[in-house]
Amino acid sequence: MYSFGSVTQLNNYAKGVLESDERLSSLKVIGEISGFKVYSSGHAYFTLKDSKAEISCVMYSSYLSKVSFRPKDGDKVELTGKCTIYEVRGSYQIICNTMKPAGAGDVKAQLTALFNKLKAEGLFAPEHKKALPMRPSRIGIISSPTGAVIHDMLVKLNERNPYFDAVLYPASVQGENCPREIIEGLDYFIANHNVDVIIIARGGGSIEDLWGFNSEELARRVYECDIPIISAVGHETDYTILDYVADKRSPTPTAAAEDVLKTYDELSGYISVLRSDLTKNMMLYLNRKRTHLDGLRNNRALFAPEMVATIKRNELNALNESLSRNVKNIIDKNKRDLSGYIDKLDLLGPHNVLKRGYSYVTLDDGTPAVSVKSVAKDSRINIVFKDGNANAVISEVFGEDK
Repeated sequence: MYSFGSVTQLNNYAKGVLESDERLSSLKVIGEISGFKVYSSGHAYFTLKDSKAEISCVMYSSYLSKVSFRPKDGDKVELTGKCTIYEVRGSYQIICNTMKPAGAGDVKAQLTALFNKLKAEGLFAPEHKKALPMRPSRIGIISSPTGAVIHDMLVKLNERNPYFDAVLYPASVQGENCPREIIEGLDYFIANHNVDVIIIARGGGSIEDLWGFNSEELARRVYECDIPIISAVGHETDYTILDYVADKRSPTPTAAAEDVLKTYDELSGYISVLRSDLTKNMMLYLNRKRTHLDGLRNNRALFAPEMVATIKRNELNALNESLSRNVKNIIDKNKRDLSGYIDKLDLLGPHNVLKRGYSYVTLDDGTPAVSVKSVAKDSRINIVFKDGNANAVISEVFGEDK
């Protein structure tokens, strides 16, 4: 018989036995969650059970933050972790490292049920989708502030048209906090109404990584938002609930940058088409009115007795005056619209921006310097001002990647 000096020694010994067992120190188990609760510390405590037994579990905040969905009582889950004993109470428990819904079939069934529910309510209907602005001056982006996604998007936006502002709302794009933080970003832009369009973006990943974008609460907030929203989540083959409820789905974050911002040449072409359509429609309207007027002039009633002639002449004069007013109003309105388009086009021109005190930099070979990575110490650059150029040599380069 082995004698333990105290309960503490006994519990410590039992803990060591459990944690030294190879199968219990690194295990995987499936069960149903019961009594799930997250405390102020951020740690979650719950029971995992089946029809005949149960075991206490704890998941510390650092691991819980990486869970791709919000656990709740009744969920069937698969856990990994280790068995141990909490010495103070002598309680047998699992310390969990990961948690995911048990079985891909269960996850797919949940997603399909939510999709059908929201579709039936009309959240995906085309008539509810808002058009993207032709030329947004300020773009809101909800994404992780670190990593390649935000960098690649900003580079692509600057390549297409550098005359814009971007507002980044940092948010988790994976894990339990993902839907809540994206909703907070939407609430921020809605309350301030300081952007013309919003892009929600992250790179590709597994169904677990992207699970936060299948949130029902997030889908409903996107549907209610009065600012156009682009979903740019994952790769081209990845689809989430967000893709269906957003006003536009872009297959990748970089593609979203191309969708949201037209190049200078694209805008010029669009205005040229508007100018052509405006001229054509105005001429068609004038020809219709001219034909109608010619018909009135040739009407036999004009050759009737004097009283009929006077009446018809008065009617003709009234129609002629009305036609003149309508034509003048249409021409004046079209001139104003055309002037507005031309003013907007002028504002986009690089020379107009230079007049406001800006300048731009090109490398020694004439290509634009869009990033600090494109220059090095002692390299030559050319600075373009509104009234001339200046050559310079880089004396020092600063930046996180330098």
